[in-house]
Amino acid sequence: MAIVDTDKLLGEVSFQNFLLFIFVVILSVILGNILRLLIARFLKDKAKPVFYKALSRAVMYSVYFIGFYFAFQKILNFNIPAFLAALGILGITFLLTMLPVLQNVFAGIVLSLERPFREGDIVEVDGAICIVKDIMLRKTFLRSLDGKIIIVSNIRFVTGSVINYSQGEFIRVDLDINIKNDSSYQKAIDRINKILREEPNILPHVPKKEFSIIQKFFVMPKNISVLEPKIFIRNASKDKISLQVWFWIWDILRKESIVSNFYETLLQEFRNEKISFG
Repeated sequence: MAIVDTDKLLGEVSFQNFLLFIFVVILSVILGNILRLLIARFLKDKAKPVFYKALSRAVMYSVYFIGFYFAFQKILNFNIPAFLAALGILGITFLLTMLPVLQNVFAGIVLSLERPFREGDIVEVDGAICIVKDIMLRKTFLRSLDGKIIIVSNIRFVTGSVINYSQGEFIRVDLDINIKNDSSYQKAIDRINKILREEPNILPHVPKKEFSIIQKFFVMPKNISVLEPKIFIRNASKDKISLQVWFWIWDILRKESIVSNFYETLLQEFRNEKISFG
């Protein structure tokens, strides 16, 4: 009768070493994340976000590396075949379940190299405008305008699309306005043009001091007239005239308030001029 060596039940790796390996890996992950949170919390009010977030992540990944190196090199003697044999069917299942994680890790590396957005950038994902709070190796944390924290897997940014409003480009706002088809339609167009040129948040007629600041952060066209508001007649019938209004803004976070102010002023102007909507 053969004698079974219980210390070698897992291939070339002893059962005790295998348990120690699992313990060290889990401990490294927990310790790395705890240190990242502590460093970020300690330096949050003492340093810029770019610095303390980079430092906290560097410490976290360093702990990961040291822990994983010790686990593989010292405990398993870096014997990968023995490790896979030790896991057997569980090892194959483990690798299959790890595929999404590995995809997101790879995507996180791609994001760190290409840098399509950074912490603090304003982006639009699936129709929601959010501020990028933290970019991790596997996932990215976003905060929507209504305060919700949205966690997105990094693979979505690689395989999908994301709009970055912080890359120095202006945003065009399109509005549809219908007015009655009578002799006042030209007066309506004049009133709309007046509102667009007097609104300090609509380009290019902004205060000179604010415009000089905008020039430092945005890509300015060679011909500034391309940023002038535009009004088009999209359709005309015996009952109404359909107008489309284009104007450009630079702050996507204020879009709703700018549009609201425009409509509020438009209603007052039309009321004063006795212009009727169609």
